[in-house]
Amino acid sequence: MQIMEPIKNVYFNCTFESIKLINMLSRRAAVAAAAILHRRGILSRHITSAKKKVVVGMSGGVDSSVAAYLLHQDKSLEVHGMYMNNWDTSDEEGHATCPADMEYEAVRQVCNDIGIPCTRVDFVQEYWNNVFAPCLDEYAQGFTPNPDVLCNREIKFDAFARHAKHLVGADAIATGHYAQLLPMHDSAASSTDSDVLRLFAAVDTNKDQTYFLSHVLFPLGKFTKPQVREIAFHANLSTALAKESMGICFIGKRPFGSFLAQYVPPRQGHFVSVRWLVETNATMHAHDGFSAYTIGQGAKVPGQAAKWFVVGKRDQDAAVLVAPGTHHPALFADHTTKFMILYQGLIQSSVQDDGKPATPPPAHSSSTTSFRCLYRARYRQPLAGCTVTIVHDLDATGLHPARHNHQQLSTDTYLKVDFDVPQRGLAPGQSVVLYRQDGLCFGGGAIYCAGPSYWEMRKPLPSPLHDWHV
Repeated sequence: MQIMEPIKNVYFNCTFESIKLINMLSRRAAVAAAAILHRRGILSRHITSAKKKVVVGMSGGVDSSVAAYLLHQDKSLEVHGMYMNNWDTSDEEGHATCPADMEYEAVRQVCNDIGIPCTRVDFVQEYWNNVFAPCLDEYAQGFTPNPDVLCNREIKFDAFARHAKHLVGADAIATGHYAQLLPMHDSAASSTDSDVLRLFAAVDTNKDQTYFLSHVLFPLGKFTKPQVREIAFHANLSTALAKESMGICFIGKRPFGSFLAQYVPPRQGHFVSVRWLVETNATMHAHDGFSAYTIGQGAKVPGQAAKWFVVGKRDQDAAVLVAPGTHHPALFADHTTKFMILYQGLIQSSVQDDGKPATPPPAHSSSTTSFRCLYRARYRQPLAGCTVTIVHDLDATGLHPARHNHQQLSTDTYLKVDFDVPQRGLAPGQSVVLYRQDGLCFGGGAIYCAGPSYWEMRKPLPSPLHDWHV
């Protein structure tokens, strides 16, 4: 599996990219923006004749609602709303907190507000086979997968895109994601690149979703979340006050430990303090299940007054390694010695129809095996600097056996990411996404291992320590 799939049939989201000239956000401005778009021919690169069909993936939230509303202002487009039902609540115990019927009713209502048709499609089987089941396998092995990344790649931009194109006859699809598609304008771009769009980070850095969309070339994002809500209010959309969706993609927010235990049998084990790891390996107290913990999260250790946090997991005895305090050195990975590995090997940029690379990362166009770029290791994290090095699998060995569960490395080449500043709570299985300085998204992949930590190296943390989420 490649880090970024080659793009041959581009399904684009023209909504916010198309309306990028809006400065005064009102209903009148939104309508006028579509006319500006049409006059300047921005859409003509992709939709060259009148009344082309655009299918908008809608969730019942404000973002996809505004996406559909803005597209509907362009009278050369025939806009359809489509709700995806991807989770069967009868497969789990207890009551659902993300009921599909209520969501579809919200979609139906907002489509009625806008004046567009809406349909409902079922991808329950595809979601289970291609997103949920692979995540369960990762959890069982002690990793922390990111269902949202898989969900975007396998459902929204695969199953949904194919359904919209082949069964509904869509010329394009659109969503409410926060990201941007922009043409290349730099010295590295060829003379024919002006019509080739690339994935860039969104203007709203707090809502930028290229972290989840690194496997596709289909984003939008010239607005901030408050601006999107303002458009919804001016358009009198019924979803203007809809709450943010939380939890697992298409499943919703649930007590994670008990939810996971319905599908992955809990592996019993004990908490082990890193202070005792080398000296006695003494255990502290039984935990609630090996798979339910991820590095960086709080650990409720009975009988302990201080706050303890998960710093590692040991597969052979299902031990969860913990340390006291939010800034314990065991929570932070060093940026110079050991490294992180991305599963899929070399970063691959988008590929044009002729098979030639469209936007190679610097390492592909020079003799060096390292290059500087920006990265994001979790959603809403500010972009930060790093050095990326291409390494052979023989160098990707010798990782600390006490901290992580290991798998056999399956390809010959990997990426080592050295951080400019220490990172807290990096969990194997989570994604790292790499960007150019101007926000161009190179791609991303899953973390295989991080470390050693500052505690393992017996090094003090730098002071002051800038930790973005504590």
